[in-house]
Amino acid sequence: MLGEGDKAWGLFNAINPINNSRTSLECATYKVEPYVMAADVYAVAPHVGRGGWTWYTGASG
Repeated sequence: MLGEGDKAWGLFNAINPINNSRTSLECATYKVEPYVMAADVYAVAPHVGRGGWTWYTGASG
């Protein structure tokens, strides 16, 4: 309704957990379930791209 559909779609894809594990390399990096929203995705070496805090109340709901 605001005319920002492309922005909304981009944000949805950025937080959609399946987009972090489409390949074997991405799965090896992400290391958490691709069907659960991760509360954290690390940005500091050596864990860049690794998900964390997946099965707690806020994320699993």
